Amino acid sequence: MKYTELYQEYESLLAKKDECLKLLSTLPDGYISWKRISGKEYAYLQKRIVGSVHSKYIREDDLAQVRDDLQKRHDAENELSFINEQLDKLEAAARILDIGLFRELISLRRCSLMDAMPMETREKALGFGVAMAALEGIPASEEVEESLSLWTVGQRSYRESFFQTLAKHQLI
Repeated sequence: MKYTELYQEYESLLAKKDECLKLLSTLPDGYISWKRISGKEYAYLQKRIVGSVHSKYIREDDLAQVRDDLQKRHDAENELSFINEQLDKLEAAARILDIGLFRELISLRRCSLMDAMPMETREKALGFGVAMAALEGIPASEEVEESLSLWTVGQRSYRESFFQTLAKHQLI
């Protein structure tokens, strides 16, 4: 394959991005605020959701851990931003060097987002995809359905299913 180093760097960045996204999904989001109630200070984890502020009490014993987790979240968000910038730069380079490589990188990025999706939402996403395909009159083959079913339970990557389907139809 031409441009192997660029491709490998891109795959490496996608793996790091997946790690960041998984870490972010386990960390609290928001900020710590303080409320004075009957003369005593209480800590709350607050975040804005669709225009309203939601608060959750933080026990005194948990305050240091929540602070640490919020710092980890901040660091992971910065890392994710850096990774996305690097991915964008590699895509721009690929677009100049080889449009086929560029298209493959875009496909990899989209597949990695599907693979980063939590298991509990994968079945809904698959159901939506099947419904959209049915509207278009494009039924999925049994082989594709089986492959995507394995993806919904984490036994196969979306990327494997995607590229196998493209190869089956001689699109790559």
